[in-house]
Amino acid sequence: MALSTDDRNRRRFMRRALALLPVAGMAGAMAAPERAQASESRERSDALDMTARNNVIYWGADPTGKRDSSAAFVKAARSSIVNSLYVPPGRYAIGQTVDLNGKNLIGPGRQRNKRETNAMLIPFHSLGNNAMFTGHGPVIRDLSFSNSEAKRKWEGIYIDSHGYNTVVENVHFSSANTAILVKEIMVNYSLLRCTFVGMRTGVKVEDRKKGNSTTARFVGNEFNYTDNAIIFDKDVYGATFQDNIFEALKGDAIRAGLIYRSSFIGNWWEGRNNGESPWPCVRTTKGQQFMDCFATSNTCVYGWTNVFASDKHSGSMGGVSLDGGEVVIRNSTGNALRLSPDSIRAEADAWKEATPLVIQSSRSEKTRQTNPIVLRHSGPGGDVVFDTDTESGNKGVWDGRLRFASQVGGDDKVLYDDYRVNRGRPGVVGETSLVDKKGTVRHALTGIPQFVKWRKGGDGPGCDFFARCEAVDKGKVEFSFPEGEVELRDPIITVTVDDAGIIHDGIEYLSAYSGSVKYQAWKGFRVRFVDRKSGQPTLPESFNLSIFYPG
Repeated sequence: MALSTDDRNRRRFMRRALALLPVAGMAGAMAAPERAQASESRERSDALDMTARNNVIYWGADPTGKRDSSAAFVKAARSSIVNSLYVPPGRYAIGQTVDLNGKNLIGPGRQRNKRETNAMLIPFHSLGNNAMFTGHGPVIRDLSFSNSEAKRKWEGIYIDSHGYNTVVENVHFSSANTAILVKEIMVNYSLLRCTFVGMRTGVKVEDRKKGNSTTARFVGNEFNYTDNAIIFDKDVYGATFQDNIFEALKGDAIRAGLIYRSSFIGNWWEGRNNGESPWPCVRTTKGQQFMDCFATSNTCVYGWTNVFASDKHSGSMGGVSLDGGEVVIRNSTGNALRLSPDSIRAEADAWKEATPLVIQSSRSEKTRQTNPIVLRHSGPGGDVVFDTDTESGNKGVWDGRLRFASQVGGDDKVLYDDYRVNRGRPGVVGETSLVDKKGTVRHALTGIPQFVKWRKGGDGPGCDFFARCEAVDKGKVEFSFPEGEVELRDPIITVTVDDAGIIHDGIEYLSAYSGSVKYQAWKGFRVRFVDRKSGQPTLPESFNLSIFYPG
């Protein structure tokens, strides 16, 4: 009976393999050393036989790529004595979808600039646009997938991949619709040191069961002239994207519905291939859901927006980013905290409502004490400065309030003592709240007044605040400004006299303008003194003024 071509190939393959083994004599006539040598020879023969049977050429695959080799791959995958399909150097045309039945698919590795030494898998015309391989084992590595008609992209899929506990390593994909399709979710899936050139989509995860992909790892891969690189139709949690290159892409480099608790380390984005520019290096399709992630050492140039180091926070990465030479802690919904070498700065996008910046001390459960908050200078001459961002239009002048929580009413409403700089007038003005026994909230004016020490002769601390500070009549001292220069609005003035026997006898206010009495607006005032015993006007040697401006 004539042997088939496949049988002849297998026999030739086995003869070449067995010719490498030492010739064994008759077992019964052998001495002990000879029997040991024979046993070793049999073990080597069995091992070589297993290696030979894993080789797809053993099953009739054509390494020239001229014939459809899919039947040989199917036979090998169905064989109970094959655990991994080994594809030696050559070109192998695949004309039907090969179910690998849980077997690994392994090649000889890839060499730079020596394509003839690679194991290249190409679509045969009978495959149409179907998947080339499905049902693979835990490992696919050291292979090349390419379209023989390089002038057009093949519309099929190279690997219909199993999403659980899979490693795809050192594999090259080019000129097709999709390199790797995962119909379910990714769990413990690693894509390592692979290259994608001229693909419509590199990796597509459909999440058909409406689950969440987790623990997917993409490390050291390169995507060139590919429309989309890594696409999750739904959500991904706990993924790692490290040391990948995305170059000359048209669409998305990394996209998902939601990205949560994932890491982006040392990736590189460069150039756009006729796609919209600028474009976010990572994008989510659910509104602003890009949360609790970590990023460092990523680079985006020539058309890519770095969502890790962006000054805008809506749609940017939420979590901790070390990109841009600063630490940015962001929630991706409008606000962030940025730590630079010389500042701790809270940031918010234009639409974001007011959000307080809270600096909170720790509390000792052992001693039941709250640890203090300390603003510490490196020397005794340091200042605490309150100012405003000059871009706010306030010329850097701080005009806010210091608020101290003071009382909690019966309805648990927090009340505050409010203090602010009395802009345009000296001192700090405030309001304090008090709740009486009936629960009524009562407010009192408080603050820091201006102080003046006047001595006979018109000198003393605080006197130079006024343009005129001098005795103008017997028993009278005037504190004033030229008309129209300064307006003192309804000040509260307290006078104490240092001299025994001389008492304060009232204040005369000087109108700032015609009709200013109605608004209690003054350009200054005169303080009167009299002798206690005689009642006659007289000047003390010195007296003190405290001047408080309600607002």
